[in-house]
Amino acid sequence: MDQRKARRILAEAGERARRRSSLDFRKLLFQEQRELLDDPSRTKVAVCSRRAGKSYALSVLALDTAFKFESCLIPVISITRSQAKRIVWPVFQELDRSNELGLRFNASELSCTLPNGSQIFLTGASTEEEIQRLRGPKYPLVLVDEAQAFKAYLAELVSDVLEPAVLDYDGSIVLAGTPNQICRGFFYDSTQADSPWSVHHWTLLDNPHIPRAQEWLAERCKRYGWSESNPTYLREYKGQWIRDSSSLIYPNIPVVQELPTDDEWEYVLGLDLGYIDSTAFVICAYSTASGTLVVVESFKKTKLLPSDVAQIVSDLDSQFRFETIVADAGGLGKAYVAEMTERWSLKIKSAEKREKRAYIELLAGDMTTGVASIIEEYNGPLLDELHALQWDDHRLAPHERCEDHLADAYLYAWRYCHQYWRDEIIPERPRTGSPEYWRNQEDQLEEEQERQLEKSFDQEWWNEEQPEFSEWMEDQQW
Repeated sequence: MDQRKARRILAEAGERARRRSSLDFRKLLFQEQRELLDDPSRTKVAVCSRRAGKSYALSVLALDTAFKFESCLIPVISITRSQAKRIVWPVFQELDRSNELGLRFNASELSCTLPNGSQIFLTGASTEEEIQRLRGPKYPLVLVDEAQAFKAYLAELVSDVLEPAVLDYDGSIVLAGTPNQICRGFFYDSTQADSPWSVHHWTLLDNPHIPRAQEWLAERCKRYGWSESNPTYLREYKGQWIRDSSSLIYPNIPVVQELPTDDEWEYVLGLDLGYIDSTAFVICAYSTASGTLVVVESFKKTKLLPSDVAQIVSDLDSQFRFETIVADAGGLGKAYVAEMTERWSLKIKSAEKREKRAYIELLAGDMTTGVASIIEEYNGPLLDELHALQWDDHRLAPHERCEDHLADAYLYAWRYCHQYWRDEIIPERPRTGSPEYWRNQEDQLEEEQERQLEKSFDQEWWNEEQPEFSEWMEDQQW
């Protein structure tokens, strides 16, 4: 490399570094987003509509803080790692391209490293393992995206893990999300007037980067017949908390404290298989005598290899002696099912996924009528999913923002439970050679003779199928 080229490269690198050092991240944001960035509060919450630009605002806030503190760590937390990759990861890449920030991306770790050595990393927090990874390091800033999707453990995550982690920097915690339909939980409480959190609110109508937002929203309301008081419209596009049980997939979820001991139970295991996403296990018990189904136990784990899943299923089968084991065998699940079938001799049925919406409605009906219930003590994560699971805008499938791994495993297992097959009362057969036996034989012979006579009376003499008619026809010279 000649000296002139080397000097040019160094000069360009120096110019990029100068631009980065002088970059005012506030200029990348519109007014409502800037207010969130400028807010000095240590606990902030942004409650926004869809398409309001909250993930963009969080990404800019993360970069602004990371450039101020050398060699620091900043986590951006979503409900699942795959959701963070889908929603937030592209935003950082676009910010790097458009502003020449010099970020180095690691796709396998979902992290980007700044020229000053600071690192921003994306992670999920839906499992105990993921939450525990957040312990230990110190952070100047922690961002929680789609906070409305987190369940009851969000409060524990904030108080026990995140607040101690920002103490060294006297740092900040920011929660951001869209209102959910159940109007409860830590995120909901944080946005209320009496909350100690500093609350920010804006909608897609405040976002200047959404062209014709007002016209688009008016057309959407017309298409779906929404009035300005429609709960979905107010919640999703005005960012307001409106309780709406009509959007819940499972509005009625009966719970019990234990499995009744006066019934004979058959057990079915439902599996929703994943690696980055959780592998979910749901154990159902059903009784044909009482016509009921009870979810006995459920749990989920991430990053399980096929052999790990097979070991867990084998251990559960030793305990429950499953009548049926059913798993989602599509895509990644094929390798898991093959492992369990070929190497562990477990008989796995493929989950029936056709007409999913119709079967969701049937399961919801079973829960509404009390046919299907859940033991509360051993199914906390499943209950969290079911309570929050809502329909998409078209009411055709669960909303993509809602985690449903355990809910799917429950649905798979429920479809193979036969609590509605009541035992039929079959009369006891008489002993061969007994008087009752011979009377039964006589009755059967009489019934057979009566059927033959009735059959002959029902046929006309000219019926072509009768042999007498055929012979008569052959004798004619027609």
